[in-house]
Amino acid sequence: MAKILVFHFTEKGRLPRLNKKELDEIVKKFHQVLIDYPDVKFNGTFVDENGIGICDWDAPNAKLVKEVIGKALGAPPVDPVIEVKRVL
Repeated sequence: MAKILVFHFTEKGRLPRLNKKELDEIVKKFHQVLIDYPDVKFNGTFVDENGIGICDWDAPNAKLVKEVIGKALGAPPVDPVIEVKRVL
């Protein structure tokens, strides 16, 4: 299992401010898609007040995470999706 980070830092890739209902709808979509991807685990999204941040995933590879995001949101991520390794 690899650690995959999805970045949100460009103007187009930043995350908009969402209300509780909108966030719940997104979570619901991801849960529906993730049923078909038992090896992919979403750990959370972390952003600052400007929508700049990362999404943390565990998955076999970055390609699968892109696929899950594309199915859940209707479009693949705009900013980089990379596999990282812990060094410290």
